[in-house]
Amino acid sequence: MGTEHDQDALLRRVDGSSVVDTRNVADEFKGVDLDVIRDVLEGRRRPFATLILNIDYDLNISTIVRSHNAFCGQEIFYLGRRKFNRKGCVGTYLYENITYFLNLEEAKDSIPSGYTCIGIDNRPGAVPISDFNWPDRPLLVFGHEREGLDFLPELPYHCTSVVMIPQTGSVRSLNVSVAAGITMYDLSHKKGWL
Repeated sequence: MGTEHDQDALLRRVDGSSVVDTRNVADEFKGVDLDVIRDVLEGRRRPFATLILNIDYDLNISTIVRSHNAFCGQEIFYLGRRKFNRKGCVGTYLYENITYFLNLEEAKDSIPSGYTCIGIDNRPGAVPISDFNWPDRPLLVFGHEREGLDFLPELPYHCTSVVMIPQTGSVRSLNVSVAAGITMYDLSHKKGWL
């Protein structure tokens, strides 16, 4: 995947002689070339992927990409609107394998086989995340911010299981990007990847 930013623009000269890396990267990657970082991450990738609907709250997409990077998943798929606000990614999209699909049909035809689709949604019959045993190679499917998986009525039927994050407050659900971070943490913790 090509980058849309000149890496040098992310580095800032100080006192005309030294260069300060202003990217939001772990210390081990400060001053390291973007392609080298991508290569290191490829060796660390965990066997899970993320599917996101990009309908109208596109800042959520960027924060989910950031969480996906933090837990080092293999790939991200998104469908709906092609463009999204990358500000919340803090540059992490540069290091991720991201594929766009126009619609669910195109995604179904193109996402590699071998993934087990697991929906994340607070809906009747969903398994509490604390009780869920993650399969090998899950595809984490996050629905629309307001309507969850039901935004595309056929979407839940492609999921082997639907997982929910139990809550005790008055709100019906968490923000989808918050739910994604919790889900990726739970998966990574239970699989022993942390």
